[in-house]
This record gives sequence, C-alpha cells and structure tokens, in this order.
Amino acid sequence: MEKPYLGFMLSAFLMLLIFFPIANTDYAFLDEAHQLWHNRDGSDYSMFFVQGRWLTGVFLNYAYAQCQTIAQVKILRIVSFLSWMLFLFEYFRLAHRWQKEIGFSNFLLLAGGVYIACAPSLAVYIGWAACFEVGIAHLLGLWSGHLFFVKFTAPGKKFQYFDWKTVGIISCSLACLFLYQTAFGLFLLPFVFYLIGKRATLSSRLIRIAIGGYLALSALYYLFFHLSLKFSAYQPSDRTHITIDIPGKLGFFFSAPLSQAFSFNFLYDMHGIFSQALPIVVMIGWVAGTWFLDKTRPLRQLAFISGFIGICILIYAPLMIARENFSSYRTMFMLNFSVTLMLLDTVLKLVNNRKPIAVSAFSLLFLVIGYFNFHHNFINPLAKEYQLVRNYFEDHYSENTKIVYFLRPPENLFHKPFGIQTYKDEFGLPSTFKDWVPEPLVRQLILEKTNSRTVAEKVKIIQFVEHSPFEQEKNLNLADALYLDPESLLEKSPVRFR
Repeated sequence: MEKPYLGFMLSAFLMLLIFFPIANTDYAFLDEAHQLWHNRDGSDYSMFFVQGRWLTGVFLNYAYAQCQTIAQVKILRIVSFLSWMLFLFEYFRLAHRWQKEIGFSNFLLLAGGVYIACAPSLAVYIGWAACFEVGIAHLLGLWSGHLFFVKFTAPGKKFQYFDWKTVGIISCSLACLFLYQTAFGLFLLPFVFYLIGKRATLSSRLIRIAIGGYLALSALYYLFFHLSLKFSAYQPSDRTHITIDIPGKLGFFFSAPLSQAFSFNFLYDMHGIFSQALPIVVMIGWVAGTWFLDKTRPLRQLAFISGFIGICILIYAPLMIARENFSSYRTMFMLNFSVTLMLLDTVLKLVNNRKPIAVSAFSLLFLVIGYFNFHHNFINPLAKEYQLVRNYFEDHYSENTKIVYFLRPPENLFHKPFGIQTYKDEFGLPSTFKDWVPEPLVRQLILEKTNSRTVAEKVKIIQFVEHSPFEQEKNLNLADALYLDPESLLEKSPVRFR
C-alpha cells in the first residue's frame, strides 16, 4: 500500500481497543506468582537457560527483580504490549518493501496487520507476563528474515556471502532463538508472502535457499546451545530432548497445530463439534478455491498446495523436534499467521472487485473474536479470581496466622459462572489451578501485607485438591490458620460478567 502507516494506525487502534485493560488490571497468572516470589534467587534465569532460552532467562531475571508487588507485574504486560506495537509497525514497514519485489495485494498487507492486532497468540503474549519477551523474539525473527530476503533479491549488486547483512542475519537469528525458539518461524515470513504473491511464477530456487538458510541457522543455534550447556553447571531440560519420530510428529502436526491454524482465530476445542468441523470445511474451501483460480494446471496447483503445507511444517519444526506434543497458542503465532494470509489471499483473488468489502468483513470478524478471546476468555475471569482471593486474604490474615490451607480449584472453575471452556494452559484456566501456584502466591500476598519476607517464609502452606480433607481441616477452625478456597469464593460472589 502506498501509505503503509495508515494500515499501521488502524491496526494499532484495534490493539489498543482489545488490550487496554492491562494498564489497570491486577492478577497473577500461573508462573507469574512463582517468578515474582523467586525474583531474587536466580531461579528465573536457570529455569529458562536449560530450555535453550538463555536471553529469556537474562531478561526475565532482571525484569522480575524490578517488580516488588503483584500490581507491578502489569508493567511487564505493558512492555510486552509496546513490543508488539513495534512489531506491528515493522511488519508494515518491511512488508511494504517486500511488496515492491513480490507484488502482492495492498488489501492482503492491511488484512495481515489487522490479524496481528487481534491474534489469539497476542492475548497470551500480552496478558501473561511470563511471555513478555516473546514480542522481542518475534521482532528479531522478522528482521532476520527480512535481511535474508533482501540479501538474495536485491537487484544490481554483486552478491557477497559475508557482509553486514550476513552479520545481522546471524545475530538476529541467534538472539531470536535464545529468546523463544518458535518465534524463529518469522524468518520465513517474507518467503510466505513470496509464495503467496508469485504462486505459479515463483522461483523454487529462492524458496530452497530460504529453507537452507533457515535450517542452517537453526543448526548453528543448537550447536551454541549445547556448547553453553557443556561449559555450565546445568543439565538440559526434558523439553530440549530431540525426537526422530517423524510419523508421530507429522500425525500430531496435522491433527492439532494445522487444524488450529485453519480455525480463523476461533479457539480450538479438540472435543467440540464446531472446532472439529470448522478447519476441515475451511481446508476444503481453500483447496477448492485454489483449484478454481487456475483450473487448467491442476498439477501445478497441487504442487503449490503441497509446497505451502511443507513451509507450514518447517515453520512449526522448532517445536516438533522436541518430545513434547503441546500446540499451545503461544507457539502458534507464525503458523496461524501464514495460514490466515494464504486463506485471505485466496478469498481476495476470488472476490476480485469486492476486495474492500471482504477485508472489512474479515477485519470486523478478527476484532470481535480477538476482543472476546482476551476479555471474556482470559483477563476478566483471572482478574475476578485474583480479586476474590486477595480480598479474602486481606480480611482474614492476621499477625497470628501461622498456617494457610489452600484448596486448589478445578480446571473448569470458570465454566459454570461464566460459560468459559479451558484451552490448553492459557485461555479459561484459573490461575490457582496448578500445584506450583498456591505457595508463592500466598507468600507474596503475606510479603506485600507485612513488608517482611521473613514472616512470609515462616508461614506453613498446605494445599489440597479434594474438598473432603480440606473441609475436615477447616472444621477445626484453628485460631492461627487461614483457609483459602477460590472455588467457594467464586460461587458466593454475586458478580457476573456481561
């Protein structure tokens, strides 16, 4: 588009519309309580170092050391928001340059920016302070891909294998991978646009070069990662163990990540009929639309579809080479974005002269889903849960409290009062559900109330997962005990979201 900053301004406005609650909402979601309580002992660093995220360990260790209260954690969410705002700006600036080389539609560029602002992955990256560094990682991945693309497509210059662009590519790539491995899929974004824009006339040589560079830089990262472990006192995390179960991993990819990517931002429930049916319908529609665009060359269209799926597999490869099969939304941004770009481009080519209407309709759809995902499925229930637990603690804790009994709520805590399903460990999950949350959360609350870490460390905390033993303890009504039951507090609360 001639004035890409107009697209940025529109997309940035939508981001503000969706994520404005982070500026004045307090809560501690899952890891946040642990990382805040342990903000001075170095565990935030070691936890990520052994996962191959050395720079994440450095950033989070420093960032949480600056936070003293749960209320201050929202500063990290604001930093995350700003990093994604910068990413959005760079997307429009750099993609505008790719557009001159590739020639894809202005409407595709704009729709892509709107998608970024409303993506479900951003709800996690911005709403969960433990992911505040991920925006920076994606920005570095974007820069590395841009430099690589420019290096191999710049006209009229003698090619040099090693120059300032090469240094920038290697530096940005390694920094991206040492922050968040799956963000490195952004390296392939200009080539996804190239694949989409050129389709039948693309150069397979450029795609092969991009794949070769992507794999070579990934291999270089793993070499540096293992060297860092060799010269440290740490053992690698189980998450870093590589598997060669190719059939199993491909089965996982087609059953979960790819299905999520074809779900148009609707949260994917593996047990829901709508969630199961939607990606199948969309995939069939995409294949049919692709064939309709060029009926005379079905083999070329088949090769194009196969090539795009192959690129999608490469994008998600940093996660699939690990043993763990867990397609969380915080790993899905680039895959979701690539598939959505392809779907949008197919629709725009089919509607021809009705492109403004199509882009407006998709933008409205993305905005409505994005707003609902973040407000209804993420921040509102978490804020309510934290408010109830905090208020009860403030009312019942005293200097005589020596023991806290904590009944962890069920995973579907928010389903009955708010009609919210649970998606992975991100959307709809109560913050006090996991076993590593109650102790640091309670100690942090005590620290903030008493301003004494010694007092907080001395209090004994016992957690339960079943009501019966918790009720037995509660019936004793000990004078030095405090009994926290988030589920009961939520049931008694008259407040419901509209």
